[in-house]
Amino acid sequence: MPLDLHQAAVKLGVSPATVQRWARQGRLGLQRPSGDFLFEDRELEQWARNQGLKIRNKLKKPQNVRALQDKPLSAALAKGAILHAVPGHTPGEVLSTLVELSPVTEDRDRTDLLQQLVARESLASTGLSAGIALPHPRKPSNDFTDMPIVVIAMLENPVDWLSLDGEMVHTAIMLLSPTPQEHLQVLSRLALVLRNDQVVAALKERNTATDIFNLIDSLEPSSNG
Repeated sequence: MPLDLHQAAVKLGVSPATVQRWARQGRLGLQRPSGDFLFEDRELEQWARNQGLKIRNKLKKPQNVRALQDKPLSAALAKGAILHAVPGHTPGEVLSTLVELSPVTEDRDRTDLLQQLVARESLASTGLSAGIALPHPRKPSNDFTDMPIVVIAMLENPVDWLSLDGEMVHTAIMLLSPTPQEHLQVLSRLALVLRNDQVVAALKERNTATDIFNLIDSLEPSSNG
């Protein structure tokens, strides 16, 4: 199945604007009569290799995401993304990249999302412990998503996030939620699985996206259980 502009950007690890610029230059992709671009997966991988770009390790989405609704964290992660080697030397740079790569729809205001994330950091660092940061907007809002989204970003370089324990952050986990209730629900599940040393180790060691998803899904209790 062809990839859209945003999916191609996530795979290449660059902004949608960059992929669009390359496509308009005729370097890759096909343009629909509507003006939208589509990208064949195999062509994109070959082009990336020719350019010396690294294809991001991609999460193989569960076939039936609806079946995960009794696991709010797993559902939000399936809706989101697990990214490797996300660039940035400061929290602000990492957040800017996360906003560019997050799978929110193109009708959402990414500039406002970034401002909300930065505003939250200005109140207090979202750096937790053991090298994990949990950035999120100051207030849950359906301005950015209609369903909870979790994006796990394993960073290219450790970043000083002003964490309470003083450790450099190796993984930023962005949480977007439309309502306070859904935010607290996913947040509580995140807090639970992050207590597990195996999860923290998998993130620090940059395990594959599928392995990380399967580990988190296996540890998250079912709401119907």
